[in-house]
Amino acid sequence: MKWPDPRNFLQRFFSSRRKIPVLQLEVTSRCQLKCSFCPHTFLQDGWYGADFPWELFVRYIAPYLQQVGLIYFQGWGEPLLHPRLFDMMQLAKEQGCRVGFTTNGILLGTAILERLVEMQSDILGLSVAGGNQVTHAMLRSGSSLKRLLTNISRLADIKQKRGSPLPKIICSYLMTRKNLLELPAFIELAASAGADEVVATNLDLTLSPEMEELRVFACPGEALPGDYLFAVQAAEEQAGRLGLNLRVYPLQFNLDVMVCDAWPLKHIFINSHGEVAPCVYLGLPYKGVAPRYFCRQEAPFTPFNYGKITEGLTRVIKNKAAREFKQPFRYRLDLTNPFLLDNPEVPVPPPPCTNCYKLFGL
Repeated sequence: MKWPDPRNFLQRFFSSRRKIPVLQLEVTSRCQLKCSFCPHTFLQDGWYGADFPWELFVRYIAPYLQQVGLIYFQGWGEPLLHPRLFDMMQLAKEQGCRVGFTTNGILLGTAILERLVEMQSDILGLSVAGGNQVTHAMLRSGSSLKRLLTNISRLADIKQKRGSPLPKIICSYLMTRKNLLELPAFIELAASAGADEVVATNLDLTLSPEMEELRVFACPGEALPGDYLFAVQAAEEQAGRLGLNLRVYPLQFNLDVMVCDAWPLKHIFINSHGEVAPCVYLGLPYKGVAPRYFCRQEAPFTPFNYGKITEGLTRVIKNKAAREFKQPFRYRLDLTNPFLLDNPEVPVPPPPCTNCYKLFGL
């Protein structure tokens, strides 16, 4: 029997008590794929195609790592394209952080998988968009579902041989009208390959009428097709039988959400351009006004940030722009306090969050 390393327990205990629960760093906004639903593909004019500099990481982020619980090296690009990704991860692990990233899988190979286990990376996410090769390749042009599943199996084998529970293998399945009915089939594939969890997410940033038509969730007044609900139920039952963890994002609006699950009150996103933003959506590495649709209506928005990392992380997340952005969310949370219910009117969210699907639990 292999006894657990007590250092892992201590790292997890203290990381859960850190001031910054999650810091999400977009190590690169470059990507090899041309996914039809991705801002990287659709917003090429004005897109910042850049890697986050190692020197900025060492100087402006590393000093704060002891305050960070999880640092997730993920944004709108492919993390494995960054030449010093593993150096960043190793430095973070040495400071007691949990680490992880999500990949399209193209650059995964046995050497990288072994390195992830050796360094005890906490999470490896893999992006999926179909229950068969044809659908997946149609939505994620240039990606191979077969190769993804092969790499999941390889990683599961390496973990088993080394007696390691890490990294946790999480498949991120993007639900669209073209693939939702294939979710139960993918659950079986993921479980057979050795994945630990599947998270079925919504297409919640739609930049064109065509993307808006791809979303599966229903806006208020829209009917939700019965076969969508049946597919989700079948997937949940399948996951239960196979012992696979499954989380499916809601398919209907929740008007009682006071703060979205990006949790901008505590979590931090830093994009590849060094801008510190409330979340990956507002921190879009894009110049100018971005197109967006909300319940079939145009709802363009301008990416928003508090300032640049070179100003100092603590200074930026406590400056006037950050305080003014967060205050409406604090007011909204006050409504859940029974002693503060004199005013039943729900405060409006920060202006940059207006018409964001995340604010409705999707």
